[in-house]
Amino acid sequence: MRLNSETRQAAWLTVATWALSGTLYLIPYRLFQGGPGAYVALSVTNICTMGAILSAGVYFAVRRVRRLSAPARLATLAGAVMAASAVLALYDAGTSVVLRDLIDHSAKPASFGMRATTNFVALVWQFALLGAAFTVLEANNLGRARERELAEAREAAAQAEAAASAARLAALRYQLNPHFLFNTLNAVSSLVVTRRTAEADEMLSKLSGFLRATLAADPEGLTSVEDELATLQHYLEIEAVRFDDRLAVEFSCPPDLNDALLPSFLLQPLVENAIKYAVAPANRPVMVRVEVARDADDLLLMVEDDGDGAAEVKPGTGVGLANIRQRLAVLYGARGSLEAVRRERGFLAIVRLPLQRRVASLARVA
Repeated sequence: MRLNSETRQAAWLTVATWALSGTLYLIPYRLFQGGPGAYVALSVTNICTMGAILSAGVYFAVRRVRRLSAPARLATLAGAVMAASAVLALYDAGTSVVLRDLIDHSAKPASFGMRATTNFVALVWQFALLGAAFTVLEANNLGRARERELAEAREAAAQAEAAASAARLAALRYQLNPHFLFNTLNAVSSLVVTRRTAEADEMLSKLSGFLRATLAADPEGLTSVEDELATLQHYLEIEAVRFDDRLAVEFSCPPDLNDALLPSFLLQPLVENAIKYAVAPANRPVMVRVEVARDADDLLLMVEDDGDGAAEVKPGTGVGLANIRQRLAVLYGARGSLEAVRRERGFLAIVRLPLQRRVASLARVA
């Protein structure tokens, strides 16, 4: 039977303790009588062997109650020590008579009661010290076991949190597609009703290309600014069919920020809000501007329009903005934010997140 590391430690401690005890028992005979007789040697071997066996009982009693309260552990240890001491004292007193009769008739006999009592007093201290050592050993082992359990629990919690965050991000990411799809199909329906079939066909074709581009993106990962702006271009081509010359678009992004990373499909709901609340109700051309900039270690993404806007619209409302805030909170915590400001003319939405670059991310993966 293979012993675990804790039991092996207790076994070595037991063997060492009783080997030392046996040596200390034999030394006086060696010094004062020239060497231990057969009777003495067998008696010492006998008591040490049985002591080691009874020590195992004390160890398993301590181990069994190691997770209980301190009073319960102390009571169990005291009971095990007293029982082991009594059994060994009686065993030694009984076997010493048999050994003396068989081996050394000249040995001075001692009464059974006197020998048992004397041994019991000495053995209580020995078993108590050994039991205390077992208690310390088990306390250390229990502490290490609890540390392992805590580490495993933390790892499991981290994995569960990561899985929950990934699922949450995916849910938030795909929440937008039905929203946008509904608006687009509603626009196509309006074009068909008004017999603008060519425009409806063009819009459906662009919608197909847009959906292929967005569905190909990793919903849980990051994309570059360059790719995000390209996706926005697909989207705006669809809306351009709907609004014709009422929609003007301007992109501004320094070349050195093209490789900056952001959550995929993050800007589309901001542009969609600009079109919904600024372009759609307007009777004049409205400029929708998308700007990318850097502020120290942060990446700034700004979507603004110069439309009149609907009087009842308030900044920070709607599925799209709430979606963005939740995604930023999951990914960046306090470092990710969205500020939506209604100005005298139009709206401005500013997304702030830590500046990360595609090259650096790939290097970390490699």
